[in-house]
Parts: sequence; C-alpha cells; structure tokens
Amino acid sequence: MKSSLLTKAGAVLEAVCSLDHPAAIKELTGILQLPLPTVSRLCADLVEIGLLEKTDYHHLIPGIALIRFGSRALELSPLLGALKQPVEDFSSVSGLNAAVFGFSGGTFFNIYNCIRHNPMQDVLRYTGACLVLLAAAGVPAAEAQAIMEKRYPDMPVTEKVICDREFSECQKHNTLCRVAPNRKWMITMPFTYDGIICSLSFFGQGKAERTIEAELFEVSKVLSRIRTTIDRAGKGEN
Repeated sequence: MKSSLLTKAGAVLEAVCSLDHPAAIKELTGILQLPLPTVSRLCADLVEIGLLEKTDYHHLIPGIALIRFGSRALELSPLLGALKQPVEDFSSVSGLNAAVFGFSGGTFFNIYNCIRHNPMQDVLRYTGACLVLLAAAGVPAAEAQAIMEKRYPDMPVTEKVICDREFSECQKHNTLCRVAPNRKWMITMPFTYDGIICSLSFFGQGKAERTIEAELFEVSKVLSRIRTTIDRAGKGEN
C-alpha cells in the first residue's frame, strides 16, 4: 500500500476480527508490534467511523459499519458468485453440508456455509479443512503443528497423531477424506482465489445408495466448475 497509515489501520481491523473476545488495546500492541500511542490513535479513528466499537474504555469489537460493509461485500463478491450455485446444487443432491474457509496472514476465516443437516460447532476442525489449508499454503509440518496447538490447546495426543498423519497426506495428495462410522463423510479440497488459499468441504451422513469414492469424484467436479468460473474472472491460479 502507498499509505503506511492505511496498512496499520487494516492490521488493527484484522487483529480485532481474528480474536474470539473483545480486544484490549494493550493486547493489540503486542499482536501488531506497534507503539501503544499509535494503536490507541488508530483505534479511536476506527471507532469514530464505525468500523470498531468500544465495549468499555480499553476493549474493542467489530463495529456495525464493518459488518454492513462485509455483508455488502459478500453480496458482490465474484468468489461467492462462483461458489454458491455449484455448492448448493451438489449439497442438495448428496444431502451433505458444505463449508468454504480461507487462510491468510496466519489466520483461518469462514467464507461460506451451506448447512442443511446437523450443524456443528467447529467445522474447520471437524472436516480437517485447517490441515488442508496449511498444507496447500506450503506451511512446514513443525509450523503447522504449532499453529494447530495454539488454536486447539485442548487437542488430545491421539488427535495430534492423526492430524500429523493427515497433514502429511494433504501435502502429498492435496485432498483430505475422512470416513467415520454411520457413513459420516468429510471431503476437503483446496483452491486459490486471488492469491488466497481456500478450501471446499462437504460433510455429513452419506446416502445409502452413494459411495465415498463416487462423492470424491463428484466433489472434484464441483471444484473444477468453481475454478473455471474463478479463472474467467481473472482471480484463479496463475
């Protein structure tokens, strides 16, 4: 960016939105490695224009203006335009739920959900989309493990072992397929939008007349359709 002030303001917004609790100004200085007076001044300006809101004197949350702009951006996004129809079409036929996540600046973020059955608390973890995103972004195994441990400090040793093995598979095959009892299927594949690593996941209870191998093939067709649309918009991989 031409303006370092805009860069810093963007970093403040990203930091506030990445936390799962109201952000303390002092906490933001540690995250951003910026002086306290600079962060305080930026936060005051962002509060004034509605992009941030104060919960008390020292804590901040995303503001209603940021939510409004974000909602409008979703409506106009070429990415959402590329995703929605093919994802909803396949979700309807297969009976599976769908979710799309992104990974940028060391942060995971939700892009789109099509939840038809049995909503769950942490789709990113359940589907293994976090592992696919880290592998597709070229994050080394040790760094990926550190990111996962920081995000999920409660992760038991058995799950860590499984995640390590799955991460290795994602690095090799660019796809993660989990098959659990009672036909619980999770399929995740990565793609790139405008330089940002994203993942497409379908998950839920598979239909009796369908096989996981058939679903893998169909998901790859859905993703191919999405990639074609993105490429036409000039936002795909170079």
